[in-house]
Amino acid sequence: MAIYQDYDRLVSLPSVHHAIGAEKVLIAAGIKIVAMPTPREIDISCGQCLLFKANDQAVVMEILRKHQIKWSKLFYRDAAKRLYEELASFGEDTDV
Repeated sequence: MAIYQDYDRLVSLPSVHHAIGAEKVLIAAGIKIVAMPTPREIDISCGQCLLFKANDQAVVMEILRKHQIKWSKLFYRDAAKRLYEELASFGEDTDV
């Protein structure tokens, strides 16, 4: 059984500093997140990522923007299949 199966979004961060800042503001906003090492399947960034649920995606991304916290990539996550699909990269002109 996969860990945190219902957390189907993963955001990677460029440094531990960014990861700690993101975790702090998201928890303060009442968003349920899980901090964990970045999976080997994506092997990018600082090695720290945050998991959250898809229905929180717009709020999470807005909070990161509002607090000027840089993130690296946003992924769809299927924990059972260990599948990660990139949805967006920081700086792209997208509405995520």
